[in-house]
Amino acid sequence: MKLRENNEKGWINRIRQGDERAFERLFKRYFYKLSRFAWRYVKSKAIAEELVQEVFADIWDKKKEWNPTSSLKLYLYQSVKHQALDYLKHEQVRGEYDPQWMEKREYPTINFQDTRRQQQIREAISKEIEALPPRSKMTYKLHRHDGLTYEEIAEVMDVSVKTVESQMTRTLKRLRKRLSYLLPFLIIASLTV
Repeated sequence: MKLRENNEKGWINRIRQGDERAFERLFKRYFYKLSRFAWRYVKSKAIAEELVQEVFADIWDKKKEWNPTSSLKLYLYQSVKHQALDYLKHEQVRGEYDPQWMEKREYPTINFQDTRRQQQIREAISKEIEALPPRSKMTYKLHRHDGLTYEEIAEVMDVSVKTVESQMTRTLKRLRKRLSYLLPFLIIASLTV
């Protein structure tokens, strides 16, 4: 049985009944994405993974009472966000910046014959994404890297959908403008593939 959003109630019921296999599939499906999301708050891979594990441990410990009112994906992202904010508030630890962990996920997949040019383009894109204002960067990454809809992002960030839409519009416009000089290289790369 695949985990799909249209049969979430069935998955929730299976987990509430103690189905370890259903719980394991849910964990495997979301662990990496949620860890990346938590990392954006705590800037440490180990802490991010620990926070996500705590969310899942809480779900399993309280499985009989567990009944998310929103979509499963939204529930998980909100839970991880609250866990990360609680961690930052109580521990007041910002964690070490761990760029090598995120490096593989921050760049779009582009195939080039010239690996040096590929690295330069990836670094330029990453630099522009990292230079975005914090909320714009979070919105962009939630949408492009985690696959959340604008409605889900609005819920996670406690803003309106219109705010998310306008933020993404401004962010994409800014990225297009600042990265327009890369267009010739991207066209050449696509022709050589």
